[in-house]
Formats: sequence, structure tokens, C-alpha cells
Amino acid sequence: MALVILTAALLGLALFVSRMAHATSDSRLLGTATELVTNRIESIKSITNYASIDTCAITESTIAGSPDYVGFKRQTLVKHVGGGVADSVDYRIVTVIVTDPVMSAPVKKTTAIAAF
Repeated sequence: MALVILTAALLGLALFVSRMAHATSDSRLLGTATELVTNRIESIKSITNYASIDTCAITESTIAGSPDYVGFKRQTLVKHVGGGVADSVDYRIVTVIVTDPVMSAPVKKTTAIAAF
């Protein structure tokens, strides 16, 4: 009887450790993806020439930097709104999407940058 109780306890502990390892891995991936999105948005915000923001629309299949970035893909989308002679608005909507084959959903952030 004691052996049955010990076996059940060890199986429960093994299941807990497995789920904990999976949650830790998911958390690390999400943190890295969030860092990559935030870094890209901030680098675009620091651009001093408004017109050159359009050149930031790229897809990076390999991201230089930390070895933690291996496997991630980062896509930057830039949409220009207004800016014509008759338009009363002129801004760009920048969306950065980071994916990884292991992540269940991509990390995506969007910001608007007004003409300056």
C-alpha cells in the first residue's frame, strides 16, 4: 500500500515538474519576443527623418544580437495615413510582429507616429 501511495506521489511530482518546465520555456519565449518587438518600435521612434520611416518596413528572418534570438522572425509593417495636399492628417502606423515556431501566438505591437 505504501508503494502505491509513493508511486502516485512521484507521478504527480513528475507531472508538476514537466508542466513547470513547459511554462518556464513559454515565459522565456514570450519575454524574448516582447523584447524584440519593443526594441524595434523604439528604434523606429528614434529616427530623426520622418520620411525615412517607410524604409523600416522589412522582414527579418534572422535577428542579430543575442543567441536567444535564434528561431525568431520579426516583421515590421508601415502604413502611411494622409499626408496629401488636401489631407488634414499625416502619420504612419507602425506594426511589429515577432513569431517563433514554438510559440502558440505571435507577439504584436502597433504605434502611430505623427509627422514631425
